[in-house]
Amino acid sequence: MTEDVVAQVAAFLGTSTARARRLARTALPPGFVRSAAAAATHGCPVLVVEGATDAAVLAPLLGAAAAEPSRGTATPVVLAAGGKHVLPLAAAVVQALGADWHVLVDGDADGWRRAANRSRARAVHRRSTAGVVRLLPPQRCTVLPDALEAELARWPSFVAALQRHGGELTGPAAKDPARYAAAAAEARTADAPERLLALRRSGG
Repeated sequence: MTEDVVAQVAAFLGTSTARARRLARTALPPGFVRSAAAAATHGCPVLVVEGATDAAVLAPLLGAAAAEPSRGTATPVVLAAGGKHVLPLAAAVVQALGADWHVLVDGDADGWRRAANRSRARAVHRRSTAGVVRLLPPQRCTVLPDALEAELARWPSFVAALQRHGGELTGPAAKDPARYAAAAAEARTADAPERLLALRRSGG
């Protein structure tokens, strides 16, 4: 990244340029900066998501939605930041590189119920989500009520396709990016959750 980009990332995060440079180099997944720069060069918006499974589902879903004549806007490039806590950094980098962007955050409202230590998990989930959202402009951020899997459970054709590929939304076969991608490619957009389809129209 150029010094100008590093300075913009530092200003976005309210940190030093040295720390911004170090974080951009070490905290983001390999290829993230290169992919974001390519999106900016080609005038493509970027949807920043938490992890690989989020990207695996949303890239084919939003790509399929883009094929519908009524949509009429550019297909977002979906990039995984590598975790919830990295989302503000990822957004700062994408913005500094000149791409339009939007961020999807798992609210994890009910995630604490699935944890062994519910009290601690509830506090951690709330704190982590609040910390991320605080650093992002509201118009550039969509917060899901719970984890992405809760939205996917409302997508019947995806759930059926995922089962055909030996995957599941909870349990030992969950969170498999290859199975999620294959299921999303086979599923219909007609019964996909509107909250996910709306990401196609999200922008700054």
